[in-house]
Amino acid sequence: MFEQAEFGKVVFNRKMYTHDIYVHPSGRVEPRRKELSKLVHHTSHKVVAAEIEYLLQEDPDLIIIGTGYNGALHLTAQARDYLKDKGVLYHECTTPKAIQEYNSCCNCAILVHVTC
Repeated sequence: MFEQAEFGKVVFNRKMYTHDIYVHPSGRVEPRRKELSKLVHHTSHKVVAAEIEYLLQEDPDLIIIGTGYNGALHLTAQARDYLKDKGVLYHECTTPKAIQEYNSCCNCAILVHVTC
């Protein structure tokens, strides 16, 4: 469960993270694989389909994309198409709203962008 969030950090299960993370339905946390986006788009503010594969590892019913505090992070069209093809529901919202949704959700995964 997320206990705290502010620009530049989140606290999940009593551990502070100052970098972007994936959280799986089991609560397993991984650092976000920003390099997958940077290779293609030269920015980490786009989420590509390869990143979505990490979020699908535990077969979530819902994927939540925390787009940052100012909404700077976005799914690419390719990532949206990939989610549609897989039949997975997803929501994109600012990080504060995303972590609230994750905390009230069962069997969901989240990508948390901790800054802009």
